[in-house]
Amino acid sequence: MSRIKKLAAIASTSAAATAIAVAATAAPALAWTAGPYTANLSGNMTIDAGTAVTCSGSTLSGDLAADGSLTVTSASISGCPASVTPQNLPWSGSLSGGNASITGFSVQALGCTYGGTINGTYSGGDTLPATVTFSNQKVSATGGFCLVQSVTLTATYVFSQ
Repeated sequence: MSRIKKLAAIASTSAAATAIAVAATAAPALAWTAGPYTANLSGNMTIDAGTAVTCSGSTLSGDLAADGSLTVTSASISGCPASVTPQNLPWSGSLSGGNASITGFSVQALGCTYGGTINGTYSGGDTLPATVTFSNQKVSATGGFCLVQSVTLTATYVFSQ
């Protein structure tokens, strides 16, 4: 093989390897399947305001993006000793690296509004279904007539598509 043909073959191989490397790094895999989700309460939700009470039902729904960001467009909480009503939807949040968060969380109960960001963890990998657990999350009073200035929330949801 002549020297020119050898150089052309080496250049061609080098260009192909570079193209493969660029293609592999230019389009990272996104783990989540984008689309609507529903998250159902698994077990009971516990709300502790000095005395713990439980709620037996809750559902969140909205959209999940491929990067793990989520929007909660609908929320319900039921089976509590008093009415608990979600407020100020949509909420935003994320599922990333085993950590979960919901920002803008807001509920009204007994004439008081409580809200903020709740953080938790998830298991099941970066695909749905995933089990998300919020443990002992402090939620502060944000408005209304509040006898208790903060409560602690514990709940586990199963997110599915």
